[in-house]
Amino acid sequence: MQNDVETYFEQTVIPLIAKEYPQVASEMSIQIAGSYGLGLADEYSDLDSVIWLDDALWKRQGGQVQLMLQHCPQKFLADMGIHCEICVWPLSWLRERREFLENKENLPWEKVTFEELFEIQENLIIRDPHGVFHKLKEATAPERFPAQLWKKKLILEFKKLVFSDLSELESMVNRDKALEAQIIFGRVLEGLVHLGFIINRKYYPWRKHLRWAFERLPLLASDVLPYLDAIISSHNWGERIASIESIASIYREHIANSNMLPEIDILATDLDYELTWAERCEAWSNPGWRDWIVKCGQGAKEAGHDEDDFWIWSLWGWAK
Repeated sequence: MQNDVETYFEQTVIPLIAKEYPQVASEMSIQIAGSYGLGLADEYSDLDSVIWLDDALWKRQGGQVQLMLQHCPQKFLADMGIHCEICVWPLSWLRERREFLENKENLPWEKVTFEELFEIQENLIIRDPHGVFHKLKEATAPERFPAQLWKKKLILEFKKLVFSDLSELESMVNRDKALEAQIIFGRVLEGLVHLGFIINRKYYPWRKHLRWAFERLPLLASDVLPYLDAIISSHNWGERIASIESIASIYREHIANSNMLPEIDILATDLDYELTWAERCEAWSNPGWRDWIVKCGQGAKEAGHDEDDFWIWSLWGWAK
């Protein structure tokens, strides 16, 4: 199917633009997004594509090109039952992503979502005369994503899954709140899948491609998928929650055995406490975060209070 898309652009769209707007044809980058960009199109997929232009050229001729493309011959695609939309956008709309093309020390990694980063890495690029998308792909490769931010993502996602979403799900099930339980259940499933990508240090796609991409992960996918299938197929909340906890255990053991988070004890009995304070003390960038807790505990003790009251000293900044 990707070959059909490339044929359509090479034989129909590009010649049409080249005939009327030769400068645009020589300068444009063409990106195929969504299912077609990943080679995963089915009978429900639309062909979404973007022609990217330098801002000055976009302002000067982009509007005319967009108008022309509204009436671009689509018989080739129509015969295959494909609906196509071609947008003409300025490169400035890449916003934070363009900063990765500049030699900066503090790149906006946390401003760009994993879904956006996945698209940069995986979408089909038909033309790229100035190498903009080639350079973006190199600059945003997963191995370039800062190690501290991988750890931060892992800690926060694990904490959210286990002590927010899963805990809330169990609470709603026990209260027999069916609607609320189903809503939270969706968040738990998505969290389980996202964690698999983060543990593998891979970006994840938009929701409709999650399973396909999850199956490609080099680590743990084959261990986790049977439990995910069991969760989906079961209508018993007890069985579902047991399978969710099994996946969480697989992740915890792998994180511990691989020493992915040496700053925390992922196998701690009181994991809620461990992850809560790891987050508050930003353990991903502060390996000595426990020293602050000890200091706060000492402050509480010296003031004649229980050492367990350290959290009050922490929140009010009383420890010196």
